[in-house]
Amino acid sequence: MPITDQVGVRTLESADDLDETRLGAVGYVFHGNLLVEGAKKTAAKAGTNLLHFARCAKLEKAGDTEAKIWFRTIGIAKQHLDEKVGNERWKWCKVCEREITQKILNER
Repeated sequence: MPITDQVGVRTLESADDLDETRLGAVGYVFHGNLLVEGAKKTAAKAGTNLLHFARCAKLEKAGDTEAKIWFRTIGIAKQHLDEKVGNERWKWCKVCEREITQKILNER
């Protein structure tokens, strides 16, 4: 299913799209390399294939050549990234991961 047909998934085409998404601070943003049909899998470079909260300051370091995708929920993001990037080939930004962990600890 093409990205545009899915509810809660949007490809960010430009730096302005990314800035607008970050300003809204809703959802999650992935930046990295998507799998290409028939292409050989290569190792991901450090700092790529990361999922962030939309407000994460680390998004400023995302490369211009990387794909950038916005997701409304973490469930949609996980399903989509496992399919398009590969299971175990993407991860949370370390800053965002710490924030999630702290939030869970605070709720107990």
